[in-house]
Amino acid sequence: MDAARRISGNPSEDDLRNAVDSFRRVSEAGFSQGTFGLAELTLSGRGIARDKDEAERLYRSAAEAGNVPAMYRLAELYSGEGREPEQTFSYLKACCEAGFPPAYSYFGDMHYYGIATDVDPVEASKWYTKAMSVGDAPAMFKLACMYEEGIGIPKDEALSRRMYSQAATAGVAEAQFRMATLAYEGKIEGGKEEAARWYGYCAQALPVAKFNLATMFLEGQGVERNAEKAFSLFHDLAESGDADALYQVGRMLMEGCGTAQDANEGFRYLGKAAAAGNQEALVIVEGLRRRQNTQMIKIDGAIE
Repeated sequence: MDAARRISGNPSEDDLRNAVDSFRRVSEAGFSQGTFGLAELTLSGRGIARDKDEAERLYRSAAEAGNVPAMYRLAELYSGEGREPEQTFSYLKACCEAGFPPAYSYFGDMHYYGIATDVDPVEASKWYTKAMSVGDAPAMFKLACMYEEGIGIPKDEALSRRMYSQAATAGVAEAQFRMATLAYEGKIEGGKEEAARWYGYCAQALPVAKFNLATMFLEGQGVERNAEKAFSLFHDLAESGDADALYQVGRMLMEGCGTAQDANEGFRYLGKAAAAGNQEALVIVEGLRRRQNTQMIKIDGAIE
């Protein structure tokens, strides 16, 4: 379709507006491909004002005309908002029956978690396998979890670890975290050095991986001890409100570990950590309160 070619790559605003006009004409001529294309641009606000409700209406019109990508997009919208599970299931089933690969893993999820159908890990494993066969790395990770625990399929730890490795190499953050955990626990080769490597790969995607990596730098596990690096990683997490990271930052500021010593700032971070639910920080804060008098430093963020 000429309109689709216009918006490939890095289209100009004129190209996008022309594509909108072309898709609209094709849609009005009764072709669902045009309606779907118009819906895509309307949802993203490219070449036309963004209007989620109108995009959904267009997707639904295209889906009713049998357009499989439109069915899939509606399933994505519905599942993302936690609504119309039965319709989501119906759309995904139709997509799978039409041989639309992006739907395979989602349909597996419906069966695995029992959304609009019975919980059925056996059926889920079939769809994850089918998704994996067309290169879906996240589906491979899901299947690896099932093989590791023997959920719906025979337990096979060796196969599970090979699949974790492949999914991790393909960039699936959860698989990278699992490889790190296995290495740290000595269940695969490489030990803590390998664990640190995998944590490094997924640290930006998974806060728990960043926290674990920071701890390894702080303690010199699998990496050369680097308190400054540890402080930087903990501080990144603390900025997002992570209670345990707030505690670590507060403690390191108090001790001058990996950063300049600053008792006042350390107290402030410990107060935030306590307010966020870190029990160790809460003990410290309450201990200080019991000893404080009216001229003691106020601990910002602590629960009054």
